[in-house]
Amino acid sequence: MIKYCFIILHYNNIKDTQECIQSIRNLDTPSKIIVVSNSKDLEQLNHLKLLVDDLIINEENMGFAKANNIGAKKAIERFHPEFLIVINNDTIIEQANFLHVIEYDYEKYRFDVLGPRIDTDGGDSVNPFYTYDTLENINKQIHGCKKTIKIYSNIFFRYVYQILRMIKHLFVKSKTVFTNGNQMKFNVSLHGCALVFSKQYYERFDYPFYNGTFLYHEEEFLSYRRRKYHLTFMYDPVLRIFHKEGASLNYSYNTNYKKVIFKAQERLKSLEKLKYIIENNLDI
Repeated sequence: MIKYCFIILHYNNIKDTQECIQSIRNLDTPSKIIVVSNSKDLEQLNHLKLLVDDLIINEENMGFAKANNIGAKKAIERFHPEFLIVINNDTIIEQANFLHVIEYDYEKYRFDVLGPRIDTDGGDSVNPFYTYDTLENINKQIHGCKKTIKIYSNIFFRYVYQILRMIKHLFVKSKTVFTNGNQMKFNVSLHGCALVFSKQYYERFDYPFYNGTFLYHEEEFLSYRRRKYHLTFMYDPVLRIFHKEGASLNYSYNTNYKKVIFKAQERLKSLEKLKYIIENNLDI
């Protein structure tokens, strides 16, 4: 019986993917690893094939949720694991007993989904994770995305906005510091960079993630599912992972304003779908 199967999403940045795989291989308990690639660089893929138990190569970039769901389906069909562990390729596990903590938490609390403490170099990946769960907040975010796209798509608006931001920075020195919780929590939203899905969870749903988004706000859809079906989402700060904070996106988009527009566009698509689902109380 296979207890643990990791799903890692790969997109171009092979150095991060290699480091992520190696950190899993260094754990004190063996596990299976499936890499799902949204890119088709043959040199990279031929190398990755030697490092993992299965390599899935998508014909096109499927984004986050769909690609991870493809990997999860393959893991379930081939290995029937007790736990599906979906982690970003820009994460590293340095905790030797990582898998033992997962098993202990499940035996004691029977969680559906478990999230770890997320160490970073100053980014905003934290648990418990704040999600936009009310229509009021979702509408505000939709408005903000539309505004961002309008500003950054126009060279004049973009220039003026950047000047205003620089002026504001001179007078406003404080910055919100995001921190992980220090205590175990239940019924909370969890960050998507590292999630542990128990067998009781993935046997209940067609896919671990809502399959209708490309990128961003996967956490909101999971939070909606948690509330609708009264699932046990658990945060345990004893479980730890390191996240490099958006390395894959930074690797793909070197021009800042293009990255801002891309992110706002994808966020907008996800938020509008989320709004429709909440308004209609749909099953997902």
